[in-house]
Amino acid sequence: MIPIGETSDGRADMTNFEMDLFDTRMSHPMDKEESDECCKNSIIKPACLPITILAFLLLMTFFIPLFNDDTSETTKKYERSGICTDTCMLEIVESIPTGLSFPGYRNSTSTFDAWTELLKNAQKSVDLAVLYWNLRGLSDRTPGYPTAWQGNETFNNLVNVGKRGVKIRIAQNSPDKFYSQLDSAYLQKHDLAEVRSLNFTALLGSGVLHTKMWIVDQMHVYLGSANMDWKSLTEVKEIGVLIRNCSCIASDIGKIFSVYWRMGEEGAQIPSRWPVNLRTYFNAKHPLEISYTLNNSTLANTAENLGSTAINSRSFISSSPMQFNPKGREHDLNAIVTLMENAVKYVRVSVMDYLPTTIYQPPGKNMFWPALDNAIRSAAYRGVQVDLLISQWPHSNRAIVPYLKSLLEINKALPKPGGKVNIKLFIVPADEKQRKVPFTRVNHDKYMVTDNAAYIGTSNWIGDYFLQTAGIGLVFETIDSPLIADKFNTIFTRDWNSGYAKTLQLNESYT
Repeated sequence: MIPIGETSDGRADMTNFEMDLFDTRMSHPMDKEESDECCKNSIIKPACLPITILAFLLLMTFFIPLFNDDTSETTKKYERSGICTDTCMLEIVESIPTGLSFPGYRNSTSTFDAWTELLKNAQKSVDLAVLYWNLRGLSDRTPGYPTAWQGNETFNNLVNVGKRGVKIRIAQNSPDKFYSQLDSAYLQKHDLAEVRSLNFTALLGSGVLHTKMWIVDQMHVYLGSANMDWKSLTEVKEIGVLIRNCSCIASDIGKIFSVYWRMGEEGAQIPSRWPVNLRTYFNAKHPLEISYTLNNSTLANTAENLGSTAINSRSFISSSPMQFNPKGREHDLNAIVTLMENAVKYVRVSVMDYLPTTIYQPPGKNMFWPALDNAIRSAAYRGVQVDLLISQWPHSNRAIVPYLKSLLEINKALPKPGGKVNIKLFIVPADEKQRKVPFTRVNHDKYMVTDNAAYIGTSNWIGDYFLQTAGIGLVFETIDSPLIADKFNTIFTRDWNSGYAKTLQLNESYT
């Protein structure tokens, strides 16, 4: 017999829980002998009734939270089959900083155009996970900058969406001296959006909500590196994916948003056990099979019509930190390492920051954190070529280059042909006027592509981002066609071979 709380699928089972109350007879009082006999045979004696009721209430207190969730619903068909039958459309979108050009390559759809489409077509709901707000340039006093208009228009589109009666929910990092969150405060003040702020210092001791994702009408998704800042649309290099008409992906990412939403409640604490309805069925061991339709190309001279090309893929969504992950959710670090371990020929990474340490811990608490470093070295040792494209800009941590050089040093000792680490630094040029705008002119991408998979995420490759900071990733594993990985490869090759990428040399000094 299966006891309460231990069904085969891990859900609470109340169907076998029965309580037979003793028979109270009001019409004819029983004599003492009958009463004694009754009490001997009763399942629950009268004296035990208060204890039984108390036990029942305690059980309900334990089980009800496991089922009480915004997304409460029965298991969906695709969750049972592991196959998504939606007609999912996938498009890579980018922000290319003003003045950057890549001859021979057609520009991807812009982040601004993707966001505009999502907002103008929103009918029921818009859920946003946001690090900080600066669409109008109020936080850094740049409202009149010539390229800031795209941020202003995005903000106005959000206002119009709220005025149309579309439900807007915003889960954001708590306002502080770095993140004033003035744009979301306006939306909340004018009853255009419901806003919850996550205090990671209270929840985990440190960290931020670093996720950048949109979920529209539980059907369409944006996930990528771009912040809700006008600069992320015109002055910072960004990459993301726009997924249309894909309730399978939207629903699973929606579970992560529900985690953020709960953690944004006043006095929120991370539960010892997350509600059942926030669990996912899909991870590295059990990915979801999806047929994506690709509808754009980055090569200027291509004649291929990818709009009619359906690509079968295995996908899952990963998340960090571990404490935010209900049962079944793949940790973001594990997703990245697993793809590296499965690579046969090459691993190509484009990310702003890379360090095998933590850097944001309290004084004296930072530590060596070699998880990704070990995965890179192990891949190269197996004979896999690893190409790293890391950003260099005025805010780069000085420790990045020495640690990158240590990766180059192992090339002298690698035992297998093909195994090698190559590193380039990507520099976005800036003129005098552009240099005056804070925190711009940088490659902010966060993605990886291998010979059999692609990954796009929201985290920099530094220990803190996987330990106490919230971020997510989306994996595309090749089944029969490599076209999705090829799309990311085309963008990586474009950047790698451009004049903005400089080879890191062991004997050169970088400041």
